[in-house]
Amino acid sequence: MTPLCDERKSDIRRLVLLLTPVIMGFPAFAQPAIVPPPLSADEVISRVVEMNGTRARALEGYSSLRTYHLECHCPSYKRAEMIVRTGYQKPGKNEFTVVSKTGSGTAGDRVFQKLLEAEQESMQEENQQRSAITPANYTFQMAHYEKTDRSEFYVLDVQPRSRNKFLFRGRIWVDAKDFAITRVKGEPAVNPSWWTERTNFERRYRKIGDFWMPESNESETKVRAFGTAVLSIEYRDYQITPVRSTTFGYSQSAH
Repeated sequence: MTPLCDERKSDIRRLVLLLTPVIMGFPAFAQPAIVPPPLSADEVISRVVEMNGTRARALEGYSSLRTYHLECHCPSYKRAEMIVRTGYQKPGKNEFTVVSKTGSGTAGDRVFQKLLEAEQESMQEENQQRSAITPANYTFQMAHYEKTDRSEFYVLDVQPRSRNKFLFRGRIWVDAKDFAITRVKGEPAVNPSWWTERTNFERRYRKIGDFWMPESNESETKVRAFGTAVLSIEYRDYQITPVRSTTFGYSQSAH
């Protein structure tokens, strides 16, 4: 074997030795451990309902900024965006102020206007009761219990008790300390129209002070003969107004 070949092999060996600590030491992504749940599905939902009531009583009002982004992957590609400033004031006053609009005019205007109208409708007291994630509207079954270094979640499968346009079927993630729903994934209980083949959505919530508020909402709708529409909503810049006289506290989990 020639000295040149020996030198090249030595270079390769040195390179492997240099890379080995990096490869071996590369941190793996932490996967949640699946462990037996401390509480039953009924016990979890009972605490969720209790804590939702406590948080609702403690919330005087809030404001936030939302960005609606729509993409229609249709024969004629369309894209639109709208930024809205929203406000809520107890006992049920909601305000929506459009800050800006860009993109495909007619399609975006129609969709965004329908979204705002639907939200106003859903905020009515009667419809809030019909859409609440409670035993009156849903059945619940424990899927599993997730535990990571930072948090623990009950994961429950959810089925609607009736064909109500405000309900869904899917799965929810419940924070094991605050008993707040942090994530919802599923599909509507009722298909919105004949033109819609399928709609899947995922909502996420984040904690701001003592309250869990919407963080994002993403949905994908398959429309017959037209293609797929993707809608995303981002919530940010929250300003929370708590009730001054309320002393806020959380129940503790059983684990």
